Amino acid sequence: MNKPRKEDRRNAYTKGVIRDAVFQLLQTKPIDKITVSEVCKIAEINRSTFYLHYIDCHHVLEQEQERFCDKLIAYMEEHKDNAPLDIILDTHKIIRDDSDLYLLLIRSDQPMHSFKKFTDYCKQFLISQLTEKTSLTAEEADWIAHYIIGGSFANTTRFAHELDDNLHREEIIHNFVANGLNGFLPRKEHL
Repeated sequence: MNKPRKEDRRNAYTKGVIRDAVFQLLQTKPIDKITVSEVCKIAEINRSTFYLHYIDCHHVLEQEQERFCDKLIAYMEEHKDNAPLDIILDTHKIIRDDSDLYLLLIRSDQPMHSFKKFTDYCKQFLISQLTEKTSLTAEEADWIAHYIIGGSFANTTRFAHELDDNLHREEIIHNFVANGLNGFLPRKEHL
């Protein structure tokens, strides 16, 4: 029974050194220019080890996007009883705390299928919360959710690029969005 656990640690270590090597190379060149041989040299593994875990370098990036988005979705699921706006803003704090990874993932020329999965999840979460707690129709809630998600991710990306910790801006944005949404809620249920 200990053997699978040891193999899991080894696999996690190997995937970690591969991921680190890809991210190191992404600092200087696009994913399309990164070769498996370069990754293996930096990770100090052979090509067959690489191919045990990944199809190619794009696959490494896809898996990291998936892992990152799953982490955000798991957070939202765990805190789904909190105010919807707080949950969305908390996920942005998670992104900000891991801004190096986030920036590498969004700067790569890799399609962002996993982030679309996450934004779609956020959008559906907000729509359900808005239609449940307000008199908004599903179509109106969809429009507002799209507006909030698009704007908040644009600002998260901007903040990640600026690499500072200006919580005052987050507070301003939070107040702007919350006060706008509160216009649709009975006073006692304000977000």
